[in-house]
Amino acid sequence: MTIVRDGVDKWACFHCPGGCGETIKLSLSKNRRPRWTAMSDWLRRPTISPSVRQTNECRCHFWIRQGRIDWCRDSPRRTCHATVRRSLKGS
Repeated sequence: MTIVRDGVDKWACFHCPGGCGETIKLSLSKNRRPRWTAMSDWLRRPTISPSVRQTNECRCHFWIRQGRIDWCRDSPRRTCHATVRRSLKGS
């Protein structure tokens, strides 16, 4: 996961863990809706809230908690055991 910054966190970007290949860009801006929050623990494992739902053919629905993908019950993809690491991009 890459956090794009311009003085403040603006976007959280990562590849869909469902395998569709799409880059997911979540707004972290307090002025946009919907928006997400991104935090990292001391091991730089990101947590994103609320959950992420793909509306493309992938239809994945998941949480990212401490760098781990937790699939929601309504997600067709629940077998991937992807982990996510955080990096920063921008100023």
